[in-house]
Amino acid sequence: MLLIGVMGLMGCSGGGDEAPTPTPTPTPTPTPTEVAISFSGSESQEQAVTRAAGTPLSEKDQRFRVWGYKNMSYNEATKVYGDRQEVFPGYQVNWQANSAATTTTNTSGWEYAGISGQTIKYWDLTAKAYRYFAVTGDVADETYMVDGAYKTHKFTIAADASSNAAMEATPYFSRLWFSTGNPVAYSEQQFGKPVMLEFVRPYTRARFLFKYATPREGFMLTDISFKPTSDVDAAEVGMVKIARKGRVTVHYPTEGPEIKEWYSVEVDGDKSTRLAAFTEDYDPDDDSKTYTETDHGWYVVLPNNQQGSYTMSVNVNKRPRNVVVPAEYMQWLPGYSYTYIFKITEEGGVEIGWVEYAMTPWTDMEIDKTVYNW
Repeated sequence: MLLIGVMGLMGCSGGGDEAPTPTPTPTPTPTPTEVAISFSGSESQEQAVTRAAGTPLSEKDQRFRVWGYKNMSYNEATKVYGDRQEVFPGYQVNWQANSAATTTTNTSGWEYAGISGQTIKYWDLTAKAYRYFAVTGDVADETYMVDGAYKTHKFTIAADASSNAAMEATPYFSRLWFSTGNPVAYSEQQFGKPVMLEFVRPYTRARFLFKYATPREGFMLTDISFKPTSDVDAAEVGMVKIARKGRVTVHYPTEGPEIKEWYSVEVDGDKSTRLAAFTEDYDPDDDSKTYTETDHGWYVVLPNNQQGSYTMSVNVNKRPRNVVVPAEYMQWLPGYSYTYIFKITEEGGVEIGWVEYAMTPWTDMEIDKTVYNW
């Protein structure tokens, strides 16, 4: 605009009767329009073929509390996000049917504005990062320091998989929503877009099944047991680690280098709530089989990412056979289902051959997944 102003003055300097050329008025630089922060929620579909297939949270629970933080600084050398500021201090977000797009804070039926003490929050485009997380129901929370390196926010959720009623009463927790606002790295999580929170319950599902290398006629499987290897030769029942009741603590980093949630588990001291072994397998060729657990032989247990190997023991035509599943395939994450497939072969006698392992999101069981072998 400075160059245009100088040219206007030169046009006036020649004298004569020519009217002076007016100096153009500079156009002010527009300021970014304030964009209200809004939320949406669904059951997690991590690793699913299509994320849009998620079950809406409104079909499970119609309210959640959300915490939001922004980091105002970033150290490129240490990869640390700092100077955190709390944006949402546990706001309640409610589901309102047929209310999407009726306010600036409601794009998908979830609303937090208008509730006592809760005001509209706007995106800060100068922030280095944003992070959000939420829980359903009423869950106690606290903040604490980890090694003095960064701050976290955690929730401890009572989990009991020993009955359907107890599981239904268990709150959901969300994955950590993190973004730096980069449209390439976070195309689905840009600043200004609705915050899509993915929720799971703090449980894991596991099952095993058998396949046959040759026609299954003539095979008789009895005394089936799938349990931790440390218990196979141990008489101590208390060693059994298949926990179904305890407390799952979800940890959310709000400052520092970590940008994903993690969890820890405390197992209930009552050993009667634990499983001694998985003893009912799902047999797709035998529809008459009665299952003692959930449909198709699923067992619901607490997550566990620190357990050791498991051993499958079975009598095949009255001959004892077993195979060990390594510890790296027994790391159970919350919200996921695990299938262990044991193949029966006949090579110099009936024996268990190789094992397959498949991991799928709990809410996406019908979509084929990669099967890993060892």
